[in-house]
Amino acid sequence: MANLTAFRLVDVNRTFISGDLAVHVLKNISLEIKQGEMVAIMGPSGSGKSSLMNLLGCLDQPSSGKIYVAGIETTGASSNQLASLRSQHIGFIFQRYHLMPYLNAQDNVAVPARYTSMDKTEQIERSSSLLTRLGLDEKIFHKPSQLSGGQQQRVSIARALMNGADIILADEPTGALDAASGKEVMEILHSLHQAGHTIILVTHDPLIANQAGRIIEIDDGQIVADQAASSTNDFHQHTSLLHITTSTERPGLFQSLKDAISMAWQALRGHRARALLSMLGMIIGVVSIIVSMAVGNGAKQKILHDISDLGVKSLTIHPGIGWSDIRPDLAFSLSVRDAEMLQHQDFTKNISPVVNTSVDALANGQNVFLELHGVDQGYFAIHRMVLVMGRHFNSGDLAERAAGLVIDTQTAKSLFPHNGHPVGEIIQLRGVPFVIIGVMEISGVVPSRSGLQGWIPFTTMQDRLEGPVALNLIELQLKDGLAMKSSQQRVEHLLDIAHGRRDFFIQSDDMMLSAVKKTSDSLTLLVATIAGISLIVGGIGVMNIMLVSVKERTHEIGIRLAVGAREQDILRQFLVESVVICLMGSLIGIVLAIVAGCTFALCTNKFPLVFTMPPILFSCCFSGLIGLGFGFFPARNAARLNPTEALTRE
Repeated sequence: MANLTAFRLVDVNRTFISGDLAVHVLKNISLEIKQGEMVAIMGPSGSGKSSLMNLLGCLDQPSSGKIYVAGIETTGASSNQLASLRSQHIGFIFQRYHLMPYLNAQDNVAVPARYTSMDKTEQIERSSSLLTRLGLDEKIFHKPSQLSGGQQQRVSIARALMNGADIILADEPTGALDAASGKEVMEILHSLHQAGHTIILVTHDPLIANQAGRIIEIDDGQIVADQAASSTNDFHQHTSLLHITTSTERPGLFQSLKDAISMAWQALRGHRARALLSMLGMIIGVVSIIVSMAVGNGAKQKILHDISDLGVKSLTIHPGIGWSDIRPDLAFSLSVRDAEMLQHQDFTKNISPVVNTSVDALANGQNVFLELHGVDQGYFAIHRMVLVMGRHFNSGDLAERAAGLVIDTQTAKSLFPHNGHPVGEIIQLRGVPFVIIGVMEISGVVPSRSGLQGWIPFTTMQDRLEGPVALNLIELQLKDGLAMKSSQQRVEHLLDIAHGRRDFFIQSDDMMLSAVKKTSDSLTLLVATIAGISLIVGGIGVMNIMLVSVKERTHEIGIRLAVGAREQDILRQFLVESVVICLMGSLIGIVLAIVAGCTFALCTNKFPLVFTMPPILFSCCFSGLIGLGFGFFPARNAARLNPTEALTRE
């Protein structure tokens, strides 16, 4: 059976540009290597043998001439086509082993299979089998730093065989080993040769070269000798224990993403400190957004709760045409007749005209300033005021203009600190004596509450203190089950008819709630936007650290490219790493934000932090987008690295 051609080079030249100088490292190289041969390439340092090996391994392209690998012309081939050839036909064994320090032996061996359709289970089985056959069954889960030089080289050999490569390129495979380890490695290479692999050795050691069947000597970029070695090895078609064939088809999108996530996780675990620093900006940003939104939601909930305590479905009727247009001529537009007319409507549950004023009061031998409210008895029900002692005034008090005064518990404590039962005490209001008839507990929120307060019948206010003053407002509580909007329209219609014009405006709970919600949402959005800027800053931090990571891991990228990774594989891996960093930072930030909320809740119950799903989902999604956006540039830089240059960087 005739030997097939593994490599054929025709007038190959390779020139490197260094500044203004062109360095011609390979000159008109023409040679042919048959499948199953064991060939040694010898030459002094700087002779061009490493450059020749890079061309044979599809890591580099010639400046001119043609190269055929396994019958396929590689000249002018795309990076993806070259990567496929490396994945399907070529396995590299390097002098410095080129193992990834954060991966164990098994994971290092399995790296080439990550860029094929081989599933995870088969990857584990094959890598374990290779390591076992190479005598490393007890070192499978050891990292390179835990292995000797000879053991690391065996791991490198197992990696070269992972995809069943029929061509093995060994660059000074024994150069960094002691004599015993070097002998073991050469025995393995001979075994692979006997199994049918094409072995190409790059060496400067004549003893190693003489173990090959053919020696090609190169000097100053030219082949100066091509001859058979002192001992030759014939091609054998049998299979040894080390010969493995496998599918090298490219994986589908799902498996590619799955493998990329797995490799990203391995890389992050291998560089924990860097990963944590990368996540820090995202963590701070996510915590800021979620906590600020929780604070905003909590504030809104607290305010809405307080407003709801003003009354259930209540309307407040004001004189004038609106807060923005004060009309002194409309100050008397509301009258007691309006309140009496509305009181007899079927939608009214409680109603009270209100007259507000401030008075000087003499109580318990001290002069104080009192906010006084002239109201109807329905006022207390509207504002959910609870009687603590005594009584509040009734219809008889209103009719008789009685000098009865109701105060709240806080006012009672301030005016009568040593009297636990102030009912019956006298308070002079502008020289007019009033008897305290009741003390109320305020459970809801009372408008204009800023100091000492008291309530008297509005009839008494107009008759004994103020005279025929205008009503400040009319408060109306609707019956349960009625729609706020339609009831408000009915009130407006009745007052329009009674007044003959629109000289009033109505403020409802719904209007207040809507205004508060709108204001609160706007403030929350503003705070969240400001906090969101920290996420973008965190994304910039991720990009910077990923750029540094690409520089630090240039050698690793070179290894991955050498074992068959394509540009899109490298791009995908680093892009996934960036997204994983951002998403992990987001998850940690979410946990810290919730912990902060729980801690805050333990410290106080006056102001709740209300966590909702939208900010959490937004943080996760936005973090992922930041990972994609800010990770693309570093990932693209990684994918565009030249394999030969990347491998030379330690």
